[in-house]
Amino acid sequence: MLLALLCVALVIVGGTLQAAHTHPRGDASRSDCALCATAHVVVQISTPPVTLHVTPMVSIVEALVVPARPGTFSTFALFTRPPPVDAALA
Repeated sequence: MLLALLCVALVIVGGTLQAAHTHPRGDASRSDCALCATAHVVVQISTPPVTLHVTPMVSIVEALVVPARPGTFSTFALFTRPPPVDAALA
């Protein structure tokens, strides 16, 4: 828990320092400032992205013909029996 609070405090302090960081107008020392140099670094792509050459392929697709099922009605022969007759009322 202490480590988590320390990390949160570090992020808050770092963000506040970056937001409040300024230089005097005539000062040319911004090129030596590590915070300014880090903030203005641009990602350099070292290798060009790979270009994929896509070739369209055309082929004949045969539709699957499903055989028709017979239209019979199946009955369930294992039906449940009626409730037993209460012997006291019979």
